[in-house]
Amino acid sequence: MKRTVLCIVLVICPLSVLAQTRTHQEGTIVRMRMTDCMEAGHGFMATMSGGPKVDTGLQCPEYVLVTEKVVYVISGKSSDQLIPLAEVTRFRFQKNEMLIRVDDAPKEAHFRIKAMVMRPEWERDEMLAEAQANAMIERHLDPAAMRDQQ
Repeated sequence: MKRTVLCIVLVICPLSVLAQTRTHQEGTIVRMRMTDCMEAGHGFMATMSGGPKVDTGLQCPEYVLVTEKVVYVISGKSSDQLIPLAEVTRFRFQKNEMLIRVDDAPKEAHFRIKAMVMRPEWERDEMLAEAQANAMIERHLDPAAMRDQQ
């Protein structure tokens, strides 16, 4: 009897640990900005449908989380949901939300998913935006271009 229980425990414990490690994914927060908070009940589907935006007057953090294959834009539900930048962040999904535990907090913070894009597409868009910004800076700061405008 004791051997049977011991065998079951030895088989189930590693499986439960393996299941727990698979539910969490890792990514890095690369950008943060403050945006208008979404009213409760307006999740991913409401954001993606382009419905009317309800302005609550509050500012909430919006983060860009980069994983190996997907880039997520997530938004906090309140202004005090802050995540450290440029650190590896472990997260998981539950009911169309992303749950992140920050700095050994007793509970996970819930974030709304505002957008998802494949990482190669996001990197291409970032490179194009950076090239466009550099071109605009060079055009405005180039003395020859300034003389040509006069």
